[in-house]
This record gives sequence, C-alpha cells and structure tokens, in this order.
Amino acid sequence: MKNKIIAFDFLRALAIIMIIPAHLSNFLYSTYSKLGLYAFDPYFANMGLGLFIFMSGYLLYYNNHSINSFQNILSFYKKRLLRIFPLYWAALGVFILVFSVFAPKLNSGFIFPNAQNAFDISNVLVHILGLQILLAPAYASPLLTLYFIGLIIIFYAIYPFIIMISKDEKSLLFVSSMVFLGFLFLSMTFNIIDPRFFVFFPIFVFGILTCKQSLIEKSETIAKKPFFQVLLAALPIIFVLIVVLQSRTVLFLDPKVSLSIDSAGSGTIGSSMIISMLSSVGNLLDMNYNILKFLIDTVLLIIFTLIFCILEYRFAMKFIDNKFPSSLSSLFTYIGTSSYCIYLFHRPFLALWNAGTNFIGNPILRDIIVLFIALPILLILCYHLQMFELNLKKYFSHEKTPGKDLSFKRSITGSNK
Repeated sequence: MKNKIIAFDFLRALAIIMIIPAHLSNFLYSTYSKLGLYAFDPYFANMGLGLFIFMSGYLLYYNNHSINSFQNILSFYKKRLLRIFPLYWAALGVFILVFSVFAPKLNSGFIFPNAQNAFDISNVLVHILGLQILLAPAYASPLLTLYFIGLIIIFYAIYPFIIMISKDEKSLLFVSSMVFLGFLFLSMTFNIIDPRFFVFFPIFVFGILTCKQSLIEKSETIAKKPFFQVLLAALPIIFVLIVVLQSRTVLFLDPKVSLSIDSAGSGTIGSSMIISMLSSVGNLLDMNYNILKFLIDTVLLIIFTLIFCILEYRFAMKFIDNKFPSSLSSLFTYIGTSSYCIYLFHRPFLALWNAGTNFIGNPILRDIIVLFIALPILLILCYHLQMFELNLKKYFSHEKTPGKDLSFKRSITGSNK
C-alpha cells in the first residue's frame, strides 16, 4: 500500500509539472525563454491532463467499484462535489477579480482571450454550476484552466451509472461507447459538448478498465504481444503527426508560414502544406477538412496519451517504492498535495506577480525570478491553502484526519474529490 501511495504522489507531481510549463510561456518576457518552453505547449499539457484523468478513472474504480443503489449514487455525488467546488469557486472568484476587474490596471503582459464573453454574467453562472464543458460552445465559453473542472464533473456524473449497468469488462466498454456516441449525437445536434470531452473520455474509461482488469499488473504479458510492440515502435511517428496536425509549425518547415513569438504562443499558426494535404484527403473522403483534422488529432492524441499513462504508471510502480530516498518521496508528496491548488490558481498568481515586478527592466532577469522565486512561492502557498481547506472540512464534518490512502483528496481529480 505504501508503495502505491508514493507512486501516486509521483504521478500527481509529474502531471502538474508537465502542465505548468505549457502555460508558463504566457508569463515570460525573454524571447529565448518563450521558445524554450514552447515545445511544452500543448503536448506536455495534454499528456499531464491525460495522466490526471487516467489516474482519476483508475482510483475512482479502486475506491468505488460497488455502486448498487440510488443512495450510493447520492453519497458518491455529495463527496465529490464537496471536495471539488469550494476551491474551484474560490479560483473562479480570483479569475474574475484578476482578469476581469483588475486586468486593465495590472499590465501583467497577459491578455485573457475573449475576456468580454468569458466573464459575462451568464457565462460566469454556467461556470459556477460547473456546466461549461457540457454547454460549450453554443451556450458557454470555457475559461482557461477552469474548463477542466467542468470536464471532470461530467466524468463523475457519468461514472456511477457506468458502474451500475456494467457487469463485466465487455459491458463496460459497450456502455461507455454508447455514452460516447450519445454525447456525440448531442454535440452534432445542438452544438454543445466541448470537443475536449471526446478526447479525454476514452482515457477516463481506460483508467477504470485498467483497474478493473489489473492491466498494469499484466503489462509484462501484454508488452510481449506483437501489436503492442509495433505500437511502441510507432510512438515517435505518432508524436510527430500530433505535432504537425496540431499546426505547430515551429517544429517543422513550411516556407509559406512566418513564425513570431506572438504567433507561436497563440497556437493559431496553420501550415499551408499540411492544410492542403488534409484538404485533398478530405475531398477524396467527401469530408470537411476541420472534421477530418479533428478526428485524426483526437485518435492520435488518445493513443499517445494512453500509452504515456501506462508507461508512466508502470515506471512508478516498478521503481518508486518505500526504499526511494525519503527526501524525494517528501517532495513528490508536497507537490502532489499542492497540485489541485496549483492548477487552479497558477494563472492569476503569475499575472499578479508580473504586474508587481514591472519595475524590473531586464526580461531575462524577470524570467529567472519567475522560475526560481515565483514558482516556489506558488508551491508553498498552494500547499498550505490545500491543507487549510482539508482541515476546515474536517472541522465542520467532524471526520477523521485525512490519511494517506489511494484517494486523490489532495489532487486535481480525486477518487474521493
């Protein structure tokens, strides 16, 4: 048990460490710093989020594999909502204050995209309810970072029904497929359901299935199968295709595209060469270019993220145990405990930090201060905020002091969150 606790602390820490650099380039000033971190955006962020979701599905089933009644469902929802919403609402309030109310005065170097619509009263209400992913794009504009809470809320809402209906692995896959197709139908009919649901839902289900079948423990046998070996060998090609199809031209050459720091950071550069090729394929298949690109993007990203999650979990279980250096284990625990708060608050914190350090004229010095002073301060603040929130809940609920178990009480997507 202790080995698994340390391993999951490591995986939580790894996930947040992969996500933050992808967002950090928006708060740096040096051209070299931005280009250095640009490779993290968006691939490492997607893999970090995928790892969180994979572990969430795994641990949800580990701790809640028996849901047999309506009362069980209500109890499940109550626990998750109480652990997600307090800090989420606090983060939403901070986002509104920092990026909507104070933004014109901050001069933080970060302009919140589509701020006028994002912080509209109706859109804020949708976010308060956690429905941003469900109602986007027709009725909501998901906020940066906070969109993810809406994503896991949908997964948590679906989970009890999948478990109640599914009697074995085949029925779990069938029910999950029906849910996926049902949401796809709603999306195409009413222009709702953010596309990120379709990217991450298979990863969530695979996390459940992995725990249910103990696939990780059987991975030695699975890894010897020819199909899996071919898939592993193709990983570099899959990664390159993801890079190309995500239109990140900084990583491949196209003479018809001009690249600047601003355009690179925006993620909106399109390669005329790739667009032309996909358009030709789409015409042959009688399919719209955007639909074809989305399908290829989604499939490749799901495959790559799933394999990444399996390999990282296998590594953690094999090499990170109770014999691991205690200092590193403590660091993993510290970061893992703080990960939920770090995820929620890092954007407004960095915006405020930059606004308060405008007097520093040297961009390289400013970036060094952000990396080696601001981020450690963020980690410390988030750790104590998370512990304060947990102790406050303990005080009002009169529960036992939260112990170290396999739940995600301290992380972004917890089985008991």
